[in-house]
Amino acid sequence: MKLSDLAYFVNDKISSCNVQIENYITTDNILQNKKGRDFAINLPPNECSLTHYRKGDVLVANIRPYLKKVWYADCDGGCSSDVLVFRAKEGHSSNFLYAVLLQDSFFDYAMKGAKGSKMPRGDKDQIMRYKIPTLSSEEESIGNLIISINQKIAINREINRNLPLSA
Repeated sequence: MKLSDLAYFVNDKISSCNVQIENYITTDNILQNKKGRDFAINLPPNECSLTHYRKGDVLVANIRPYLKKVWYADCDGGCSSDVLVFRAKEGHSSNFLYAVLLQDSFFDYAMKGAKGSKMPRGDKDQIMRYKIPTLSSEEESIGNLIISINQKIAINREINRNLPLSA
């Protein structure tokens, strides 16, 4: 099975006027090494068209794929054109799609087709040819397990962030 059998790129658009800073995504606020996202620092200075992502979509920064920037959307919003938005096709699990795109092998594959040396960008056609195992009956449970583990990691990071510093 190829990635294109599981998902497609979202091309829906939304005006930047209809997006708040909390749900605006750029390559700058998706965190490296698969750590989710931070809030954006600012919105685009001029009104523009953004890709409209929805809760459950998987967003991947397409500049410098080796940084492994991926986020499972927990809300609806808009993102810059340098962010690829993947949506699971009907009959497939968005959680499983996220589990597939979290793999180092996905980012290694994306880098093999990247164009440019200073700021390499993934090739969208090549990315959609990424081979994944056919696991349709187990997709939901695999995806749910990955989501559960990531939620626990996020809670632990928040706990660690709030621990008092020792003297």
